[in-house]
Amino acid sequence: MTDTLSSSTQRTFDVEKLVRFSNEKAIVTEIAITKHSGIAVWGVHPGQEVHAHTHPDGQDTWIVIRGELTYYLGNGQKKIISSGQIDIAEPSQVHGAINEGSEDVVFLSIYSAPSLKVIPASP
Repeated sequence: MTDTLSSSTQRTFDVEKLVRFSNEKAIVTEIAITKHSGIAVWGVHPGQEVHAHTHPDGQDTWIVIRGELTYYLGNGQKKIISSGQIDIAEPSQVHGAINEGSEDVVFLSIYSAPSLKVIPASP
């Protein structure tokens, strides 16, 4: 499920009011899409996953607003990213995450490229 929420004149957004959750899977809600980038907020309940993937055409920057994620780096490697931390995945770098904690996670994804191409990858 992906919703797009922005209008062409809106410049300021309240992430906590925009985040959505589902009992079935992690939910991404697009906040703003321009010809240069896309900004989305993710809601991830405990046990839910953002599957490992790459983007061949752009950088994906994740900013954790609330909670803690086990972040996939590829080749079976992973690390913890938590509230206040930023992770940058350059083009073609594996990234994705699972919420192995007991709290909901909210994070922003800022994708810097004119179009979003996603290629599944191994965590």
